[in-house]
Amino acid sequence: MRAAPGSRLYPRLSPGSGRDDTVRFRQKKVPSALAETRHACVDPSKAVLHGDGGRSRGVHKKMTINTRRRAVRGFLMASAAVMVLAGPALAQDARRTFNIPAGDAVTALQAFAKQSGKQVLFPFEAASGKQTPAVTGDLADADALGRLAKAAGLVVQSDDGKTITLRQAPAERPQSSGAGAGATSEEAQIVEAVIVVGSQIEGARTTGALPVTVVGEQDIIATGAVSGDELFRSIPQAGDVQFQEARTTGNLNDARGDVASLNLRSLGTGNTLALLNGRRAVLAPGTQTENLVPVQTVNTNAFPVAGIRRVEVLLDGAAAIYGTDAVAGVVNTVLDTKFRGLRVEGQVGGSEGTSYREGTFNVKAGTRLEDGTRLTFFGSYTARSRLMASERDYSASEDHRAAMAGTAWANDTAFDNRSTSSPWGAFTLIPATTAPRQNGVALTTTGVFHIEPVSNTAAGCSSATLTGDICIRAGVITGANSRVLRYDENPQRSLKGGLERTNLFSTVEHDFGEITAYGEVGYYHALFTGNREQSAPLSTAPISIAANAYWNPFGPTTLASGAVNPNRLSGLTGVATTGVAMNITNYRPVDAGGRTYTVTDDSYRLLGGLKGDWNGWKWDSALLYSQARTKDMTHNAISNTRFQAALNRTDASAYNPFNGGSLTNYSGADATPNSQDTINSFLINVYRISETSLALADFKVSKKDLFQLPGGDVGFAAGVEVRRETYDDNRDSRLDGTIKYTNTVTGLTYATDVMGASGSPDVSADRTIASAFFELAVPVISPEMNIPFVEEISLQIAARDEHYSDFGNVLKPKGAILWTVGQGLSLRGSVSQSFRAPNLPQFYSEGASVSNTRTDWAACRINTPTAATCPSASTIEIRSGNDNLKPEEVDNASVGFVYQPRFIPVEYGKLTLTTDFWSIRQKGVIGILGGANQIALDWLLRQQGSSNPNVVRDAPVGTNTVGAISAINDTYMNLQPRMVQGVDFSLSYDLDDTAWGDFALNLNVAKLLKFDQSPSATEALLQQAVAAGKLPGVTVTSAGNQIGLGGAPEFRGSASMTWRKDGWGAGAFVNYISEVYDTGSTLTGGEYYQMPPWITVSLYGQYAFKEGRLDGSTVRVGVRNIADKDPPVSSNNFGYYGSLYNATGRYWYMNFSKRF
Repeated sequence: MRAAPGSRLYPRLSPGSGRDDTVRFRQKKVPSALAETRHACVDPSKAVLHGDGGRSRGVHKKMTINTRRRAVRGFLMASAAVMVLAGPALAQDARRTFNIPAGDAVTALQAFAKQSGKQVLFPFEAASGKQTPAVTGDLADADALGRLAKAAGLVVQSDDGKTITLRQAPAERPQSSGAGAGATSEEAQIVEAVIVVGSQIEGARTTGALPVTVVGEQDIIATGAVSGDELFRSIPQAGDVQFQEARTTGNLNDARGDVASLNLRSLGTGNTLALLNGRRAVLAPGTQTENLVPVQTVNTNAFPVAGIRRVEVLLDGAAAIYGTDAVAGVVNTVLDTKFRGLRVEGQVGGSEGTSYREGTFNVKAGTRLEDGTRLTFFGSYTARSRLMASERDYSASEDHRAAMAGTAWANDTAFDNRSTSSPWGAFTLIPATTAPRQNGVALTTTGVFHIEPVSNTAAGCSSATLTGDICIRAGVITGANSRVLRYDENPQRSLKGGLERTNLFSTVEHDFGEITAYGEVGYYHALFTGNREQSAPLSTAPISIAANAYWNPFGPTTLASGAVNPNRLSGLTGVATTGVAMNITNYRPVDAGGRTYTVTDDSYRLLGGLKGDWNGWKWDSALLYSQARTKDMTHNAISNTRFQAALNRTDASAYNPFNGGSLTNYSGADATPNSQDTINSFLINVYRISETSLALADFKVSKKDLFQLPGGDVGFAAGVEVRRETYDDNRDSRLDGTIKYTNTVTGLTYATDVMGASGSPDVSADRTIASAFFELAVPVISPEMNIPFVEEISLQIAARDEHYSDFGNVLKPKGAILWTVGQGLSLRGSVSQSFRAPNLPQFYSEGASVSNTRTDWAACRINTPTAATCPSASTIEIRSGNDNLKPEEVDNASVGFVYQPRFIPVEYGKLTLTTDFWSIRQKGVIGILGGANQIALDWLLRQQGSSNPNVVRDAPVGTNTVGAISAINDTYMNLQPRMVQGVDFSLSYDLDDTAWGDFALNLNVAKLLKFDQSPSATEALLQQAVAAGKLPGVTVTSAGNQIGLGGAPEFRGSASMTWRKDGWGAGAFVNYISEVYDTGSTLTGGEYYQMPPWITVSLYGQYAFKEGRLDGSTVRVGVRNIADKDPPVSSNNFGYYGSLYNATGRYWYMNFSKRF
């Protein structure tokens, strides 16, 4: 509750006693918040001051507008697009000169009230007898009060800018790790002044029953993070970040650009609920596939890091409190809405040994107008250059075999990702039974041939020589001798794209008596530019070269003009005089240049609400609307239709795919490019525009003393919420089937006219969710009962009912218990249920097509049983939504303890240890069987005399009995249960006011104990067949133990330490990721390559000026990954797992900030 000074809600000191031990109340009933203890009220106009035994009176003074206030107002008025300021006077929480000597807490707090001009209410008994340090110098009010309150064992309960209410600090803090390494006292008090994530009841003791990790301002500084991605990666429980720049699959079908995801417990993207200031954030428009199904995420890069006060991570199922989709937990990002003053900050940094550079400019401003209106504004602009893959040794090439020297994986071709689609094209004659000979020498017996340099003597050539040092050889580019002809795509790729990012956010509050109106306005914009290699035709949308195409070496004997065809091979027999057509089997038009893509992200957030008190009830209601839009534009793409037209011209302007690549670098660029006019004739730009929106209305009430039990007051909260979510995915007309590609040679039509891209129809979907919840905080036993080994027991009981417009109703409960044993030891536990509905793309997608490289085991082993290896080829998989999908049902449980040993003297600091065991069981996990498993099943069934109808094949050719795959049909389905278990450990140690300064240490470790995915009936059948030797070469990794398989490391940990003294400060941050298995590389016995642990250390040092022209300025110099540790090598295209590691290397930065 808040009230004006002297109102009936607050006690006042007797003005003439000369002592503080007499308190009178001007009301009959003491509010429950104050009932446990007497409070002292210090009003600067009515304060009793001690030391002279007399009485002095404060006089209200009208505040004048000085230079500092004019600077704040000028900046905020310049930001009128975000908020409009009015009023002739500003009453901000500015820095002022304090002179409070060391002494007893009561006297010190009275001195603070006089010198700050604010009324301070505090529990008298709690402050009596406590000693506080001297507080002198130019300080913000919050900093000065924070030092005094901390020493007195108090924390801020409320602060409306005029009246500050303190309360006794709780014995235990409801978190797994400290509120921030070296967190400022201002931060610590604000943490306690808000509703901690995990409960809707302000000040509820049951929050201690929940495992909550708090990342404070000093933690953020220690990481050096300037983006949401960098910040959330520093949390060990955050899991793999699947939405990230190092993905090379998907192209337009993937979420690209400035996007990063949340994945608590590594359960998968979409299992974590993200809140901003306690309310939901809109989902990013882009989707991508994880475990072969489309997923969505909140874009953490859209959060204004410069304005973040702290991040609260609830590591527990919170469906009953926040929504049934809070499966793995909740991440609540809290902005610094209490900031007063003006702070500007600039930072520049760069990656050592590369051209990667980054600059950031931040502004934070806050003020209070004469009428009490509180306004804050956060602005941030970040610009960075690109980091090309060629700038890192491990990613400069797709061939990583050299890194495997001396291991069992030496020369393992799984580490060579160079593409068979290269300038050295491979082609298949139509029909494939065509048997051409030159001067009696067979050129191909299967109808397949490829181009290669004569100088590649290791591979050998036929006698058919084309122009220059180019010849024809039978077959496709396979085998050890032809690996040099594969195209290396990485020199064309960017590891990190160029970026310009803008974050703007503003908040406003205004009191209308007992009602407070508040609002939020947020805007995010990012322009991202990346680079990719040129695409290659898909085998599922083949491009055919006509028999009379000008450059066809098997063309007609004469041209249309009647002249002799100079390009037909001499001495050619077995080919008609009219020539023979052919399909492109493998080819990449490298001479067209690489592709660039630009991704423009825009999102905004509008929130308005009212809150207040009514007869002891706190209520809060708001309307929220947020929308996000992403436009992904690929430049320099190729139209299949136009490319085929260029190929099949009958004059020298035709595109020539038979001239090979570079004779000095076989895997590199094309040294014999076609004319630019010909290339320009088939280049196009392709787009994908996606939009999401969130509309939400809620109403909540709470009362921390609904009624009283012997153990204390029972807290209660309840509320209703209605939200509407929309998803629209609008693809280019050449991708959504509007403009199709028709092969002019075969007459067949295909849904996509974009080379190398899978076509998918547009999607538009929405749903409405209505919910209601209640929560009880029940004190069962209190300290006053004097029960041995039970200092306190409290319960949290909650339930939530939600109605989905496309699923119906679901009711999910939650229960939690906190048992304070005594001597600083508390035990806690919780059980809950969650519910996750299929996301809109999973539910409403209609035949989305994706292209993946698959090995066709059936065709290989049945058609050519003696083949040493089976090649892979691009395969179209048509994945469809399923309106029969059921939601995922989840059971959560956790048990743990918090220990804050009381035997440690205060002067030796404060230690907090926590350990929590947790378990999550998911039933009906939404997944898909997958193309690889579908093909393996087809092979197994063919051994038994049938086949898999989901694998659609062309008619067999020649002597083959199994035709090529034309498409694989797959439908999203509910899989078998998944069980995930783990343990979290944290240590927090704060040591302040020593001769050497203030120290803080935080350690946070997460261990996965179990991650088992039960196999479906089909997966179990395949596993049995693999074990019986019926499917040699096949692996089934989609079921069984998933710990460390391509992600989900067994251990993750972080540690931070900070030190501060007399303006100096320093910090260190250590990040640890345990070993992970590379599932892309397998030995004969099924053993995966184990990537070693990865440890990085980041450091910073800073100095804060407190006098002179630089007063209020701070200079910080830091380095991330000081040892310049490369990420562990893997068989991925870039040679590392971007979901776990980053390619930035040693990164130096310098930061300058000034507060006015």
